Amino acid sequence: MIQRVTFAGILGLTWILFFQFCRLIFFFYQTSHGETSTVSILAEAAWRGLRMDVSFAAYLLVIPVFLLSFTAQNWRWFQTFFWGYSILIAGLIALLVTSDLEIFRAWGFRIDTTPLRYLATPQEAYASMSSSPLLFLVIVFLFLGYLIYKFSVLVINYFLSDFTKTHQLLTPVVFLLLTGSLIIPIRGGLQLAPMNQSAVYFSNQPFANQLAVNPAWNFFSALVNDTGRKDNPFETTSNEYATELISSLFHPVNNSFSLLRQDRQPTNVLLIIWESFTAKAVGSLGGLPDITPQFDSLTKEGLLFSSIYASGDRSDKGLVALLSGFPAQPITSIITIPTKTASLPSLPRQFKSANYQTSFYYGGETEFANIKSFLLQQGFDRIVDKKEFNPADMNSKWGAHDHVVFERLLNDLDSQKAPFFSTIFTLSSHEPFEVPAAQAIAGTDVEHKFLNSLHYTDASLGEFIRKAKTKKWWQNTLVIIIADHGHPLPKNKISKHSQFHIPMLWLGGALIPSGEICDSLGSQIDLAATVLGQLHLSTKDFRWSNDLFLPARTPFAYYSFNNGFGWTNPGGHVVFDNIGKRETEKEGVLSAHDVKLGQAYQQLVFADFLNR
Repeated sequence: MIQRVTFAGILGLTWILFFQFCRLIFFFYQTSHGETSTVSILAEAAWRGLRMDVSFAAYLLVIPVFLLSFTAQNWRWFQTFFWGYSILIAGLIALLVTSDLEIFRAWGFRIDTTPLRYLATPQEAYASMSSSPLLFLVIVFLFLGYLIYKFSVLVINYFLSDFTKTHQLLTPVVFLLLTGSLIIPIRGGLQLAPMNQSAVYFSNQPFANQLAVNPAWNFFSALVNDTGRKDNPFETTSNEYATELISSLFHPVNNSFSLLRQDRQPTNVLLIIWESFTAKAVGSLGGLPDITPQFDSLTKEGLLFSSIYASGDRSDKGLVALLSGFPAQPITSIITIPTKTASLPSLPRQFKSANYQTSFYYGGETEFANIKSFLLQQGFDRIVDKKEFNPADMNSKWGAHDHVVFERLLNDLDSQKAPFFSTIFTLSSHEPFEVPAAQAIAGTDVEHKFLNSLHYTDASLGEFIRKAKTKKWWQNTLVIIIADHGHPLPKNKISKHSQFHIPMLWLGGALIPSGEICDSLGSQIDLAATVLGQLHLSTKDFRWSNDLFLPARTPFAYYSFNNGFGWTNPGGHVVFDNIGKRETEKEGVLSAHDVKLGQAYQQLVFADFLNR
């Protein structure tokens, strides 16, 4: 009996030590990629995260401890089971821990179910990872798996081999009781609330809190909680009161002032969605100089919006924000659930109701992240993706590079019946940031590769606009250039808030303003109501979209990321962590009421998501 209890105890203790070792690997991996922390923070994160490590170790013990109940007289079968169980767990935990290293570096949060959304398109998923140090990560994976394997050998040799026969009635009673008692460490103790991420949060530094989280626990928690979710985890007040708060931000629709030439009707609209186009890399917005010289030059010919923020942090969320005017959600993405996206408003359908021809151009695979189903539901007349390009033009891991797709769009628009609403989504500035042009931004690290990819897309855009100006349709066209989302890179500004600041530029022959700047604060989701308002088309379906040119408009922007949100108004901004229930960034003069507004907005957005 003692050998069996000792075996269970050693097994649990070893898992706890293993998780602490993985935390050490995570710490050094992230600090080598720009995260800043100290050894004292590591020590406190290890102490605070111990509860979550114990919790997940207890989960792993449930099956072995339960099966020990049936080893009183015969335990050879248990040795066979333990071999298989150890191999399965070793592979799974090593995979989660290794994947988590790069997921946090690229996306800024610990591994959850987000990567599962991309497994349906493995080629694109691989392209997204290909800028990662894959060989190093494979070595880490094999090393961690080997550690668990060697431990299993030791356990079998030094513990299982020493098992002796025990009492047939007492053994099941003892180990069934032990199995039941594991509920205490699983839930993190005897307190009222069960184990969750906030139980290990301890700092106002986001990285310190993330360091305390156990990646395997976090993944399986997300897997369980994200499946068939019916509750609203962001409910902080009644929906009635939240609605009252948010309604005060919106005003009855009245006529916005017109920026389009009335003698050039009907107006074509060309929407250019630029992958990862962050304001941090745009000189005309106070970012790094000389990265996007063509865009900076074009700002002198059109209307530059200086205070626009992305709704989310991934392309799937950005497309929904732009085409449906629907805000991003913190812990999920509505695009993964076609039954919900089917009920979203549609900018293309609104244009089609006004007899516009609609099209969407993308050089990659539209099935990635379930984008294709969303585009079809949006009602585009034509969708052009990588399948329609020559194999010789497939010179990117994602598909056809931007200059190829721009050229295809330019040729197609010559024969496009007017009026048209055409959208192009670039891809070359997506990881792994490979471009088919000579390196213009010196440097071989990830940041300089990213900047170089922006420079390439900028050159492709500049050439496209130069040629477009010679076309007949240009004089009747409004061109809108905007990002799908921002980016953590470059590191010239490291605040969370700066990651969501994106450029938007209007230009074209149909636009009146030239070389002007609009400092009206807004979001991606406001594009739908704004452009429809300029064309005198109905905006009633776009309840979340707020026309940037309404005279009585209340300026604000909301954005969300993995279990957090940002709220900004002319007085400043605040970034709020939903798990730690605390502000992680704050600038300017903001009150507690502003945080309540952000929470109420988040609550209603998620309620809308659940109800669709």
